[in-house]
Amino acid sequence: MVVNFLSRLDAWLGKTLFHPPIILACQLTHQSQHAMSRALWFFACCHATYYIRDDGWGWAVFMWFWTIWAFISATAFADWETRSMGWFRFLIWSLIMLEIPAMLMAGHIRAAAVRDVIILFAEYAATIKTIPPRRKREAKTRAQEARI
Repeated sequence: MVVNFLSRLDAWLGKTLFHPPIILACQLTHQSQHAMSRALWFFACCHATYYIRDDGWGWAVFMWFWTIWAFISATAFADWETRSMGWFRFLIWSLIMLEIPAMLMAGHIRAAAVRDVIILFAEYAATIKTIPPRRKREAKTRAQEARI
């Protein structure tokens, strides 16, 4: 019962909050949803690498390797199919929910929350089956607007 509710909630959140801007970005850049997912993962890795500088050399080295892998993946394998797992999206949503009290107490948006939102966009981009063609205005309408 709870799992069914969470999966329906996940599908609704993806379709109403995340899919429209991802589809628009894919249409404007002429990229596939898989390329967009990999590019967003690379962006999330770059964001994490920038903010990891205070956490020690071990984490910094790990993040640099992950960022390099994300870059290679985004450039060499951009259009390969990507998969998103519901449990991972649930984990990221949980991390965001844990960040909300910290953001309210701190009074500003924390870097971890921004990174989690970028990761959610990357994961929801992987759930899109196909990108619909962009709607274009009719040439006749544009011609009439130009005359007026």
